[in-house]
Amino acid sequence: MFLFHLILTFFLHVMNGVYATILAWVQSPNHGKMGTFTLLASSNFIGLIFYVSLQLFHVRKEPNKISKLFICYHLKGYPRSAWILTFFTAIVWVLANFSTVYSFRYASHPSVVQGLSLLMPFMVFFISKVFKISKKLPRFIIPAFFISVGGCLMMILGVNKSQDDNEVPNTNNTAAITLAILFDIFAAFFFSFQQKICRIYKIRAEVLLILIKQMYIPSTLALSFILKEDWSVFKNLGVEGWMFMLYITIGIMCLSRLGQTKMVIEIGAALYSSVQAVRLPSTMVSDYVVLKANPHWPLQYIGAIIVFISISLFLGYQAYADRKTKLLRFIFDPYTFIFVEETEFEDEFTLINPIKNAGANFHMESLMSDHETETETEKENQNGNGNGNGNGNGNENGNGNGNGNGNGNGNGREREIQKKKIQIIISTSSSDSPNSDDFDSNESSEIKNLDEIVEIDRK
Repeated sequence: MFLFHLILTFFLHVMNGVYATILAWVQSPNHGKMGTFTLLASSNFIGLIFYVSLQLFHVRKEPNKISKLFICYHLKGYPRSAWILTFFTAIVWVLANFSTVYSFRYASHPSVVQGLSLLMPFMVFFISKVFKISKKLPRFIIPAFFISVGGCLMMILGVNKSQDDNEVPNTNNTAAITLAILFDIFAAFFFSFQQKICRIYKIRAEVLLILIKQMYIPSTLALSFILKEDWSVFKNLGVEGWMFMLYITIGIMCLSRLGQTKMVIEIGAALYSSVQAVRLPSTMVSDYVVLKANPHWPLQYIGAIIVFISISLFLGYQAYADRKTKLLRFIFDPYTFIFVEETEFEDEFTLINPIKNAGANFHMESLMSDHETETETEKENQNGNGNGNGNGNGNENGNGNGNGNGNGNGNGREREIQKKKIQIIISTSSSDSPNSDDFDSNESSEIKNLDEIVEIDRK
C-alpha cells in the first residue's frame, strides 16, 4: 500500500507539472487565446462549487451551516486590526496567484517559470526568519538556495541563448521571469502573515481560505470585464482546448487537490514534498509535446538538472529530519484545496502546532465555533470488597460494610473527560517541507492556553 501511495504521489506531482504547460497553452495568443482573468474566473468558479458542496456536506448537521460560508461570521468579535491584517493577507495571496498565472502566459518555456517557483520554499523560510516567526533557518538552506538559484540562471540563459526573437511570437520571457519572482515574494509574505495572524489573533486558517475564495472570483470577473477580455473565446476552443479546460477544472482544481491532501495524510507531508521537484522535468516534457518548446542549448538541461537535484536533496533532508516527530505537518500548495480530518485527543495532551513552522502553511482548524465542544463523561464506579468481621474497608475508595466475609459496594470516583474535536484543514503545496527544528520547548505557554483536554476528578 505504501508503494501505491508513493506512486500516486509521484503521479500527482507530474499532473501539476503538466498543469503549468496547459496554463501557458490556454492563455497563449498563439493557441487558446483566452484572457488570464477569464481563465481564473471560470476555472475557480467550478472549483468553488466543488469546495462549497463538500463543505455543506460536512457541516450538514450543524447549525448556521450557511452562515459559516461567509467571512463576517468567522471574524465577528475580532478587533479591527485583525480584520485589516486578514484582508491584507488575503489580498497578498490573490496577487500571488495573479502573478504566477500571468507568468505562464508570457513564458516561451514554462519550465523556466516552474523552476523559479520551486525557489518559493527558501523565500518562505527567509521572510519568516526576518519577521521572527521562525527562530532559525533549517539546515543546509543557504547552499541549497544558492545552488538552486544558479541552476535557474542557467535555465534562463539557456532559453535566451537558444531562442530566436521570432521563434515564439507574443512571448516575453523577461516579464514571465519577473512575475515568477513576484509570485515567490507574494507567496512567502502570505505564509508569514498567515502564521502571524494565527499566533496573535488566534484566527483560524479556514477564515483566510473562505475570504480568499470570496475575493478571488469577484475580482477576476471585474478585471476581466475592465480589460475587455473576450469571453466568446470558449466558442473557438476546439476539442483540444476543451480537453485542456477540463484538465484544469476537473483534473487539477478538484481531483488532484483531493488526491494530494489524501497522500499528505497517508505518507506524511515531508515525504510528499520531497519529490515535488519532479514537476520540473514533467513541465519540460509537456513543453516539448504541447508547445513544441524544445531546449536547443545544453545549458538549459544542465540548469534544470541542478535545480532538480538541489531541491530534491534539500526537501528530502527535511523529510529525513522530520521522521522522529509526532506532530502532523502539512504543506501549502499554490493551487489549494481543503480536506477535513477529525481527530480526538484523550488521556494526554497532544499539540498540533499550525503556526510555528515557517516553511509551511499549517491549518489546525475547527469548523465548529469556539464553544461548540462535544463532552463525553466517563463514570467509574468501583466495587469495594470488605473482608472480616464488622466493618470491612473496600479498595478503590469504596467503603464496604459487612459481617464476616461481606461485600461492600463502594462509590468510586467519578471521572469526567471533555473531548474536543479538532478539524484539521489541509492545503497541500508545491512549496516546501517543514523543519522540525522550529519546534521547541518554548511552546508550553501556548499549550496552556489551548485547553484541549480538561479532566475533572470527583470523589
